Amino acid sequence: MDDQKKDQAVGEGDHFPCPSCGGQLEWNPSKQEMKCPFCDSLIPVPQKEGFKAEEHDLLKFLEEHPKAEGYGVQLEQLSCKQCGATVQVPPGRRDLVCPFCASTYVIEAQAPSPEVLKPESLVAFKVDKEESQNKFKAWLGTGWFRPNDLKNLGRLDKVVGLYLPFFTFDALARSLWNAMAGFYYYVTERVAVQKDGRTEYEERQVQKVRWEPASGQRSDQYTDVLVPAVQHERLNLITRVYPYDLKGLVAYDPRYLAGFGILNADMPLKVVYEVAKRNMEEDQVTRCGGDVPGDTHKDLAVKTELSEQTFKHLICPLWIGSFKYKGKVFPFVVNGQTGALYGEKPWSIVKITFALLGAAALLILLFWLFHKGG
Repeated sequence: MDDQKKDQAVGEGDHFPCPSCGGQLEWNPSKQEMKCPFCDSLIPVPQKEGFKAEEHDLLKFLEEHPKAEGYGVQLEQLSCKQCGATVQVPPGRRDLVCPFCASTYVIEAQAPSPEVLKPESLVAFKVDKEESQNKFKAWLGTGWFRPNDLKNLGRLDKVVGLYLPFFTFDALARSLWNAMAGFYYYVTERVAVQKDGRTEYEERQVQKVRWEPASGQRSDQYTDVLVPAVQHERLNLITRVYPYDLKGLVAYDPRYLAGFGILNADMPLKVVYEVAKRNMEEDQVTRCGGDVPGDTHKDLAVKTELSEQTFKHLICPLWIGSFKYKGKVFPFVVNGQTGALYGEKPWSIVKITFALLGAAALLILLFWLFHKGG
């Protein structure tokens, strides 16, 4: 059975039955194998020998608009009525809260959109739910200016493991630049200064800039510029737990999705590419600025052309959750591969106020001692 037919087969009916007891296998990050929650049987995911994620010609792909293939596994789509986040999860899941705004999913399950571009590779979960919760608890209790009762809060049972859709882009960038290059030099000048109410003149070294026109060119190869296919406020959270180690890419297999959801892509390939293109062009401006001779520069203008553009489509793991404190929602995320964590926490106004008052009192005391000694 070829890979396409195999994916179709495992996506129908019972996904991945345990060969020992018939229970549904799920991907276990800590064991790096499928595990049965009923009999604890461990089943490895077949690996493709010598797998290397294929690079696709970007412009050709955008012209042809290939037919979407879906994820190759049975999923249901749930949507948050409050913030609009859409997540695809295994069938029957009704215990979810929105990982972004902490409200319940109140819209009925529906079939996922068939217009889903099937990824060819993925980064598998390596951090399990227990580890992500432990990291969250440790992080929640740190910070002197945080409320003391914060460590006792957090809806940890509502942490959700999701795969996020990404595209990576390769390109050769050729840039032409021109600018005014500045070279520092110093001259001795008489400068007026006030001393004891009198105007006196001192000789000082004063920095000047000699401006000269400059131009140049450079070429740079960009490899695996990673851009998530999501936008809005979610992106701010996700980018804080970069990077993913793409050396750990494995061939896409729906078995890795067992027990996890998928965050729906907000942006099509063409839009994601515009983000990557802008990132590369901005990086070229920085690199060209470093090529300008002299000590400083101004009026830098850069023209960049990209060629040999290719892309890969993949999904990467992320634990997403949120907690409420005094009626306000605070989100957090944990990188499902590296364990990197980022989140938002409330501040203790009382602690900050006491700290400011203490600092002010110390400054007053030092001021008094200084003038008393004088």
